[in-house]
Amino acid sequence: MAFGATLTLTVNAVAKVLNRINQDNYGSEYSLETALDSWNLRIRHSTDKVDSEGMVMKRHNFYLEHITFPTSTLPEYKESVTWTMRHGKTDGNTQIGYDAKAVLVALAASSYAMVDDLNNGLN
Repeated sequence: MAFGATLTLTVNAVAKVLNRINQDNYGSEYSLETALDSWNLRIRHSTDKVDSEGMVMKRHNFYLEHITFPTSTLPEYKESVTWTMRHGKTDGNTQIGYDAKAVLVALAASSYAMVDDLNNGLN
């Protein structure tokens, strides 16, 4: 599956359709700006430098930033969510895919209660 020209995020039951504004060999960037807020999503792929154990890791990042613009009565708000997958440069993609899906399933369990717990500083 390749990412399309638009990417839809459902936020509190409201669809946010982000348009791709950039694509290159390393990833894509999507954006939506309204009078009230902006949404920016960056997907990047890179290769890390050799680590302390002599391994070179491939990195896949998903970064979402939401900015609510200030009004005369409210300040600006900014939130971000990041997701990173890393695996050895010579490793296949199968195991990291299994691992990533397992984390996503755990986060989605119980109507995303774990996400709420993380947001409230619980562990």
